[in-house]
Amino acid sequence: MQPRGKGDIPQRLVGMVNAIHPLEPGVWPELVPLVVRRTLAPREHFSPLGSVQTTVGLLESGRVRAYYTTADGKAYNKHFFTGPDLVGDYASLLTGRPVEVPQQALTPCVVWVVEHAAIVALEDRYPSLVQLQRRFAEGLYLLKEQRELEMATMNATQRYARLVEAHPGIEVDVPLYEIAAYLGITPTQLSRVRATRRKK
Repeated sequence: MQPRGKGDIPQRLVGMVNAIHPLEPGVWPELVPLVVRRTLAPREHFSPLGSVQTTVGLLESGRVRAYYTTADGKAYNKHFFTGPDLVGDYASLLTGRPVEVPQQALTPCVVWVVEHAAIVALEDRYPSLVQLQRRFAEGLYLLKEQRELEMATMNATQRYARLVEAHPGIEVDVPLYEIAAYLGITPTQLSRVRATRRKK
């Protein structure tokens, strides 16, 4: 992960944050100097397994996966993040416990990173930061609920259609075995799903 300097956050990312929850006008002038632009190479971790998350990331571009590995060594993808999006293991951030669901870049990524402690230090003067984090937590909960519902009620073809709709171009950017690991099927089964879609 390579730092590339502070400040000059792209306006589309400011807009994305404000779309989650608008921040008071005075927040950004204080927040921007604390933010560092970093790059991630493919397969580089933003939230390594066993580390303690202390930062929050705003993914400008690229794709990141949250995943877990079973005792027999099989990896399953829990979620894909596509820029612009918020990244970081929120459970570790809140509890101080080690990361159990790592987050790893699947493509070259640009992430704007800030220490969570720096955000907390501004919360008394800027209550909107508290609300922003609450909305982020609510969004993660809704993603979890949606994911569980999809696995319980949709077949693989329907889940694949939902994925490519939510993450346009992911089948080009991400290896198909990673997509299969998200859908809960084998790469061979995914090839059949894709072939069926192409015939329609």
